[in-house]
Amino acid sequence: MWFSFFLYAFGLPFFLLFGRQIAALLNDFPAMLGQAPPWPPAGSGMEVVFWQVLGVSLMAILAVVCLYVALNVRRYGPLIVALLAAKLVSTVCYSGFYIADGNPAYLIGALTDGIIFLVTAILWFFAAPADRYLDGYETRVLSAVGETVLPRGGAFPEGYDDARERCLEEARMMLSVQTGKDVLLTRMMLRLVDVLPLCLGFSCLFHRLGPQARTAFFERLEVCRLGMLRMMATGLKLYVVTPYFNTPDEESRAVTERT
Repeated sequence: MWFSFFLYAFGLPFFLLFGRQIAALLNDFPAMLGQAPPWPPAGSGMEVVFWQVLGVSLMAILAVVCLYVALNVRRYGPLIVALLAAKLVSTVCYSGFYIADGNPAYLIGALTDGIIFLVTAILWFFAAPADRYLDGYETRVLSAVGETVLPRGGAFPEGYDDARERCLEEARMMLSVQTGKDVLLTRMMLRLVDVLPLCLGFSCLFHRLGPQARTAFFERLEVCRLGMLRMMATGLKLYVVTPYFNTPDEESRAVTERT
């Protein structure tokens, strides 16, 4: 996010002072490539200055957002949604104007803001969990896997839900000693297992299914003909079963007595 902050911070006075010159340069772009006529000029009247100031003020807002996120990702991270929303809206609008009008200048705008949106979204995906390794959505999916594999009232007196916080903390400790690629793979597996039910005829995402539907889906996943999906199910079960049985001595004795 530091890169984004400096990009907007230094770009702000640059576009304020030279914004119209940049537009004029873009208008001459076709003539630079060949004999094509230049694009229509952007104009230089009051309305251009009005929108230029609004655009620069938006850049200032985005620069402040990036600064806060860079200083404290865990606390201010959700603010990055404002940046993503701004770039998504501009990309969609530029694309719509290009389709309607055919002016390649809109295509340049769509490609520029679209690339910024994709790069920012990818970087945010990596940085969002911070030192918790899993974001809120992935944590809910892992909890759903735990409740499916170790249900309350099943083979053991207590289910995953009874020890959820401890198990999730143990799972984060397991992730903390892994490489970045392994953590990314785990996060992708959690997201994949959540959407797979939709591909198999279920009505909603995995973590929103009822207990019986979750069990039915996971059983199908464990006997799937695709070895990668079976490995994925086994890998996710390890993040559930290992923390569940890694109980402190006091808690282990209590469970034994209740049994």
